[in-house]
Formats: sequence, C-alpha cells, structure tokens
Amino acid sequence: MADISVSIQAYAKLLLHAAKYPHCAVNGILLAEDSKNVKEKKQIKFIDSYCKSKGYVIGGYYQANEHLQDNDLNPIARHIGKKIHDYYPDACIFMIDNNRVNPESTRDVYKVFSMKDSADWKEVKNDTIDEDTRQTSAVLLEQEQFRYLTDFDNHLDNVANDWRNTQLNELISKCS
Repeated sequence: MADISVSIQAYAKLLLHAAKYPHCAVNGILLAEDSKNVKEKKQIKFIDSYCKSKGYVIGGYYQANEHLQDNDLNPIARHIGKKIHDYYPDACIFMIDNNRVNPESTRDVYKVFSMKDSADWKEVKNDTIDEDTRQTSAVLLEQEQFRYLTDFDNHLDNVANDWRNTQLNELISKCS
C-alpha cells in the first residue's frame, strides 16, 4: 500500500466541517489525484465531472459520528467506503475522533482505514499530515473559519453556494 498523504486543504476542510456541526454526524468525500486510469462507475454527475476536469478521482470518505464518544467505523461508513473502494482500490475511510476536533489536538483528528490486502476495513498506522498542516488547521479552527465552509448540502439548498470552497482554499493557502 502506498503511503497516505492528506493535503492541507483536505485536512483543514474535514476538520472545519466536523467543527461546524458538532451536534450532528458529518461526512464527505476526499479527492485524490488520478494516477491510474480507473474505469469510472456511475457517480454523482456534478462531482464526477468536476473530478474529470481536474484530474481527480473520489479517493476516500470521511465521517464524524453524531455522538461525541462514538468514533467507531459503522455500517454506513463501511458501505459508502466499499462503494468508493470498488471504484478506486486505494480508497480509505477517515473516521474522525470527535474528541480531537479542537485547536489543542496534537494528533491527526482521524483514524485511517483501508481494504488494501484485506476483505474488510482495517486500521492502518500512517502519519498523513505534517506539523505545518496541523498548526495551520488549528489556527483556522481557533478563528472559527468553519462558519464559512460550504458543504454539499449547503450547495443543494442554494446552488450559489460554492461546494468547492474556493475562498476557503485561498485562505488556507495564505495561512500555510
């Protein structure tokens, strides 16, 4: 299995997404660079066409469960992760530990699971971010930048809301 690396934009946005809705379960997809010519299956057309135009694939799934102490990989995460894995064999699930969604966290806010070389999801030990990513994300969290994050549900409520978060990406780039 190749090393797993998470960009500062991906890490910061999943952290901010979990912080934006501390009272709810949250989930999202992670995009990966398309290093292989994987035959695409039917996906959400909107995201799929964006991925094609940028050279990305849906490479992972993240989830934070609704209850603070519930950090287990549940059947929903397993099912969605399996669908992504069928499409992209290197896909991973990132289970967010709600207790780590704070600026003082010194470890990754998630556990990483993979089906590589296995028939079921297994936790993999892997440092996916560097210290700069952790520090920048902590600053963004302290500044409550999650208030400006647009998730896909926000976009579906009002298509003027940019689910790609281009302004937030610019801010993250400036901070790093």
